[in-house]
Amino acid sequence: MRVRVMVALGLALAVSLASGCATKKYVRNRVNERATPLENRTGELEETSRRNTQDISRLSREVEDVRLRADRAQESADRASASAEQANTRVNGVEQSITTLRSNLDKFTVQKTVTVLFEVGKSDLLPESMASLDELAGQIKDRNGFLIEIEGYASAEGDPKKNDILSQARSEAVRRYLAERHNVPLFRMSLLGFGTARPVADNATEEGRTRNRRVEIRLLTNNAVSQ
Repeated sequence: MRVRVMVALGLALAVSLASGCATKKYVRNRVNERATPLENRTGELEETSRRNTQDISRLSREVEDVRLRADRAQESADRASASAEQANTRVNGVEQSITTLRSNLDKFTVQKTVTVLFEVGKSDLLPESMASLDELAGQIKDRNGFLIEIEGYASAEGDPKKNDILSQARSEAVRRYLAERHNVPLFRMSLLGFGTARPVADNATEEGRTRNRRVEIRLLTNNAVSQ
């Protein structure tokens, strides 16, 4: 009887062990069945993450490159704008200069006035008169943009018609001297004899008549040229 009990216990234990081993194997198989797809999926996600990281890095470089090119383009645009502004300023300045030049073409300013005196009834230049004309000629700069006005006068002595001719001759003497001695172009000199008109002193006195026997020379400079 005791032997039978022992045999029965042994069989029960063997069955229990066999059943336990089968259960563990089953569990391992089930875990493996579930774990393998998860491991594969994890690998795929890691690969996707790695590619995304690379793409993000590449995109960042491209964005930075685009930003740098945009900055350079903006700098070029700013320089072009500044150059255009400077050019516009220069154009405005030139236009203003041209406008000023045009408005001053016919405007002259008296730079110097010289008066030379003559002896009674004569049109010959005196030494002191020549010296005054030499000084006047020294004021002419670059031979451009100037005119010389020559006006001859006479005192009230003698025939008025002769005085008109005499005043003209005195003006001509001045023009000839400037042309011959200082090479002043004739077209830059205008002359006229006014006779006894426009006296600067009283013809009733000797001193007054001396002062009226004169030629007035004015050196005029063109405003446009001087600017």
